[in-house]
Amino acid sequence: MTSFQSTLGEDAGIAEELAESQRAISIAEFFEKNKHMLGFDSGARGLVTAVKEAVDNALDATEEAGIKPDISIEIREAGDYYTLVVEDNGPGITKEQIPKVFGKLLYGSRFHAREQSRGQQGIGISAAVLYSQLTSGKPAKITSRTQGDSAAQYFELIIDTDTNEPEIQVERELEPGESDLSPTHGTRIEVEMEANMRARQQLHDYVKHLSLIH
Repeated sequence: MTSFQSTLGEDAGIAEELAESQRAISIAEFFEKNKHMLGFDSGARGLVTAVKEAVDNALDATEEAGIKPDISIEIREAGDYYTLVVEDNGPGITKEQIPKVFGKLLYGSRFHAREQSRGQQGIGISAAVLYSQLTSGKPAKITSRTQGDSAAQYFELIIDTDTNEPEIQVERELEPGESDLSPTHGTRIEVEMEANMRARQQLHDYVKHLSLIH
């Protein structure tokens, strides 16, 4: 009995030592270790994944609101990086939800419906925001106006890689006519990232097939 109790005591001591040596992995480290599974392990694949995440969000939002989707995708060179802009005519996102949707990994990018209607390509649009800031150092720029609201909300934000919380750098309300949004309601996201156009044909086919379906 004495020997058994001694073994238990030793095991408990080892467990305590292991617990003390454990540390909370930062969201950036998690992202780096799992980029291949998340779809951001190369510039070409990262761009495709970011486009799909943004478009899936837009389609889910317009579908739930009963709005015929009108989605624009723009990709342009910006020096050593590429700028991706995706804009939709969905119902928009409230001021309170914007930082969480775009600035918190695993928060859930399907922010309108309780259940997403499309399979996730990675871990949500916030992953594209994180990939952008880790490769270019630039914040994501989000503009959104909800139905019935005359003013649009504008945010520039990044993800705090230690706390996995949104870090808002710019927040303001845009006056009517000042917004970049072409429809009267919807959401626009702009991110600058390390990318290349090696997957140009894949992107072209994706957009073509998507337009035929919708």
